[in-house]
Amino acid sequence: MAKKVRNIKKASIHIDMTPLVDVIMLLLTFFMLTATFKAAESEAVEVSLPQSIYSDPDNKMRETDVMTLTLTPKGDVFVDVDNYKVRQKVFGEEFAIGVYHPDSTSKSEIETTGSIGSKELKRKAVMLNRQQFEKVLVDLKSALRSSSGNPKAEFQVVIKGDKESNYGTVEDLMESLHETQNKVFSLVTIIKADTKKE
Repeated sequence: MAKKVRNIKKASIHIDMTPLVDVIMLLLTFFMLTATFKAAESEAVEVSLPQSIYSDPDNKMRETDVMTLTLTPKGDVFVDVDNYKVRQKVFGEEFAIGVYHPDSTSKSEIETTGSIGSKELKRKAVMLNRQQFEKVLVDLKSALRSSSGNPKAEFQVVIKGDKESNYGTVEDLMESLHETQNKVFSLVTIIKADTKKE
């Protein structure tokens, strides 16, 4: 005997997606909140130097034997001293200035454009790498000591940093100062006028 085959309709399978969507959204939210994103390598961490409200009257700048380290927004560090004899002895000219660019992957603004921003540098620029820069810091100190006759003579080191200066440049500069035993220095800021009226 032959069996009759009936066409039985199969019930369609229905999966409720609501709980799955909820779980996926919770996982997505969790990973978004806990993930740390790596900053692009081209982004520079910059520091805006603060303005000072208080100026210590006892901590005045000397009029002589001052070494000025100027940081530009492009990352150049200019080394200058106020003593002509010391400058002549170390840089080879009375009006020369040292230029150190800590970033070895690029050139300084002086090397690429021959100017600083929109101003042309009229003094002879002596380009320095890190070792030469640290040697110049030591040589400037020893030249000051020999020219003054005082074996303990020191420059008052003053750092003038543009508010757009890169934090890494400031950090490299402080490390070089530490390596060359220049552990006391002053940061120049803009004195903000006290606007309070009594």
